[in-house]
Amino acid sequence: MTSTTPSETGATLRRKTTSAQIVDLLRERILGGDLPEGTQLRQEKLAAELGVSRVPVREALHQLEAEGLVTLVSHKGAVVSGLSIDDLEETYEIRAQLEAWLLEQSMPLLSEQDYARAEALVAEMEGDPRDESWSELNWRFHAALYAPANRPRTLELVHKLYRNAYRHFPLPIRLTGGRERMNREHRMLVDLCRKGDVDGAREHLTTHILLGARTLISRLKALRHKEAAKDGS
Repeated sequence: MTSTTPSETGATLRRKTTSAQIVDLLRERILGGDLPEGTQLRQEKLAAELGVSRVPVREALHQLEAEGLVTLVSHKGAVVSGLSIDDLEETYEIRAQLEAWLLEQSMPLLSEQDYARAEALVAEMEGDPRDESWSELNWRFHAALYAPANRPRTLELVHKLYRNAYRHFPLPIRLTGGRERMNREHRMLVDLCRKGDVDGAREHLTTHILLGARTLISRLKALRHKEAAKDGS
């Protein structure tokens, strides 16, 4: 059995910490859309950019591969992964189940302060014309209703699913024709929660998520079909 010296242990811990920081940084860039689907991530370039060795970069890319955010390709290194239409549909189905459960757990614990925060976010969405800010405001609205459930792991998982799905929808198709409808549905959700109608709130939330997904995915299919036809011409 080999022993590890304190200096070796310290180096390992520092490398793991560096690797974790790189994972967080790259994950944020991928989910935020700064590194779109198909972007090539070269270990050497990333190491030079971040001022680290290739070892923690390689570890970080393997972690991101395990999360499904990158694909390691021979002779190409890592490439930012995409989601197929089927993957996107499944992602929204998972979200609908988890978010309905979170809301059910949260409803008995929602305070007037929680409702005021949610309603203020709806008002902000109604008054902010910038499409690029809507996705974040939308998440903050939903999170305000789920947070009292005190299920941080589930909430974090749902947030990752939310961001991973949204990064695949180009900005122009995210809100076309749907902003007013979604704001109405948000206000109705708050009203159902205030009334204590658990079944009604769950059903409304599930429909809100899945119908919204159907609209987005339909637009994405049309966009991909148009791009494929253009490439083939």
